[in-house]
Amino acid sequence: MTHSSIEINSPIEIIDTVSINPLISKCKIKVFYLGKNRNGSFIDETVAKEIANTLPGSPVVGAFNEATNDFEEHNRIFEVKGGELTIKDTTRPYGFVDLNAKVWF
Repeated sequence: MTHSSIEINSPIEIIDTVSINPLISKCKIKVFYLGKNRNGSFIDETVAKEIANTLPGSPVVGAFNEATNDFEEHNRIFEVKGGELTIKDTTRPYGFVDLNAKVWF
């Protein structure tokens, strides 16, 4: 199988994008690796199988940085106004994992 990847500056990889209509696309996403991940975590096969069982129906979320034209990790903005701390979540939903998704690793 040949994969065509979209390079982004984050720890995920988008593969095999197919347009369903002008507003919806379907793709495969690499979200973690067996063994040591880029963030320093370690995921063995037993844990990977447990994670895989929770994926169908899960939302796909992220924060898009317009300045870099790229997605970032889950972000929040902390502001102090009038002596009060406010927290604004900049993470937005972009899709979901298909209920019949085939999880592979």
